[in-house]
Amino acid sequence: MRRIYSNYSDEDFDMLTDMAGELGFSLSSFQHYCVMLYADRRGNTTSISNLISEMLKDMQKVKIGDMFIVSDLLPDIWLTFTRNVKMTLAKQLANKVRNDSKFDIYLAAKGKTTIL
Repeated sequence: MRRIYSNYSDEDFDMLTDMAGELGFSLSSFQHYCVMLYADRRGNTTSISNLISEMLKDMQKVKIGDMFIVSDLLPDIWLTFTRNVKMTLAKQLANKVRNDSKFDIYLAAKGKTTIL
């Protein structure tokens, strides 16, 4: 895989670090996401913040006690996502349910799926 390196001012670097953290990206993944959002010709143009919002909105439709996985929340477009976008959405969903008092952890094992 080929690489491109970039230099940033301290102010820009801090801003990018904050934005990447808010979206659950590493800095290199966030840079790749931003570049591909602008330059991608594969038709993947929906911003990650819109996808997260849509996913969380669809999560509200899930009935209490029903089991679901991340792909159930965006079934029509899930297969078009890159692995990076899928991982970001999964991390954002996990963050939401860990910090929302409406959810309780049913079963958790390190390195395994957490069941809420």
